[in-house]
Amino acid sequence: MQIWIYWTGFLLYSAIVLAIGWRGYRRGGPSTEADADFWAAGKALGPWATGLSISASFMSISWSCVYAVQLAYWYGLSAIWLLAVPWLTVMAIYYVLTPYFRRLPAFSQPEMLAQRFGARVRVYFALPLAFVFLVWGGAEIYAAAQILAPILRVPFHFILALIAVIVAAYSFMGGFAAVVTTDKVQYALVAFFIVTISWVAVNAVGTVDSFASFVSHLPAPPMTQAPVFSLFAAGFGLIVVTLIAYLPGWVIETDIWLRLQASKSDRTARQGVLIATLNSLVFIAALPMLIGVTSLYLYPPQGAEIPEILNDGAAIISVLINNHTPTALSVALIVGLAAASMSTIDTCGNVVALSLSYDVVEPLLERRKVAVNRKTVARVFSAGAVMLAYVYAIFTESLWDIFYLSSGVLTTTIFIPMIALFRKNVQTRQVQAAAVVGFATTIAFYFMESHGAMAVIEPNWLAKTGLGYILWSFLCSFAAFILVGKNTSES
Repeated sequence: MQIWIYWTGFLLYSAIVLAIGWRGYRRGGPSTEADADFWAAGKALGPWATGLSISASFMSISWSCVYAVQLAYWYGLSAIWLLAVPWLTVMAIYYVLTPYFRRLPAFSQPEMLAQRFGARVRVYFALPLAFVFLVWGGAEIYAAAQILAPILRVPFHFILALIAVIVAAYSFMGGFAAVVTTDKVQYALVAFFIVTISWVAVNAVGTVDSFASFVSHLPAPPMTQAPVFSLFAAGFGLIVVTLIAYLPGWVIETDIWLRLQASKSDRTARQGVLIATLNSLVFIAALPMLIGVTSLYLYPPQGAEIPEILNDGAAIISVLINNHTPTALSVALIVGLAAASMSTIDTCGNVVALSLSYDVVEPLLERRKVAVNRKTVARVFSAGAVMLAYVYAIFTESLWDIFYLSSGVLTTTIFIPMIALFRKNVQTRQVQAAAVVGFATTIAFYFMESHGAMAVIEPNWLAKTGLGYILWSFLCSFAAFILVGKNTSES
């Protein structure tokens, strides 16, 4: 198939999402007031819009198409503890707490904290949140470009920049409403992409062997050297640390809160969570596991050594497309791939923009009584956030490090102050100390862990995970919260 056909599919989809953004821009009109509708889509989302938008934010190239498949190849069935189980647990928590979240008298977490502890604390939490979603957006641009560059036969950095420019353009024009609208389109295409790749993987196995022979000849995953269907082969230490690292941070994840806040009612928000949970079971748990396990059979490791063609498991999707996909599906898969990446990039960019514009710059302008077009400020930050993610993508190397580090920052920096919202007698300096110490120690301990310095003080089970820095940082954040509170009480 000629390369121009691949480009036609990619550019046609890009034109569609740009048209959606332009339509939102034409409808929006100018505004000189603080415009929450730009961020909340008018708080008029129905259950399907809410659920599919949540789903599209996690059905991404980097997360469900690369990382989840890579984990399944590395760990077999026990990989569910490292992604699917934590995420499904968080969905259950959101379902229970949605009515309570929606009654909170603020739009973003930094705004909630500012209402309780004063306007100056807002920046302490807006900046770490911006960092987390900047990292996630950069990871998504990187993962998409890694797959698309060889298919479209262009330099890696060219497609990296092209994806960023397209998403920045429609985010600038349409705001959060455009993000949600494109999410619904992108959800359908992403679902098609993952289902099709699953079919490709299963069909590739079926052409060479029977199902019974396939199951009986599955090799041991390279990271466990245990039977592929061993449920706890990933190891108790890694499973426990993963749950601690992920759950607290994901429960306060801003992009999900945005969608719950933007829903019409508590009922529609809960229905949206149920829709997202069903999609999680299919697209985070079942299908990535199927792709990873079939790839384990098609490209078996030699002990702990992964075939070079798979690039440590990160290239499984592109290898399946190149080696096993019928040519008639190629264009559709490229469109699905573009949809998956753009969906997550615009979500992450929107949260970065919300943190910087809504929680930092706009309050500053309001205090100084500077008359500006607030919607223009929001648009500029929405586009600028995507371009910042592009800059980060240039330096991205490991999705494992990215997802643990960023989720760890949420847990160590934001979680304790958010819990403090609901406790009496908590002082402003306590939440400030917890945020500053949590963020600083997470970054510092991460680099120490990466260079082996933390292993000296860690028990062997923790050192083997390479994730001890998250536990130590959380303890430091908690200690700072307690000690500052004690000193404040004494004084």
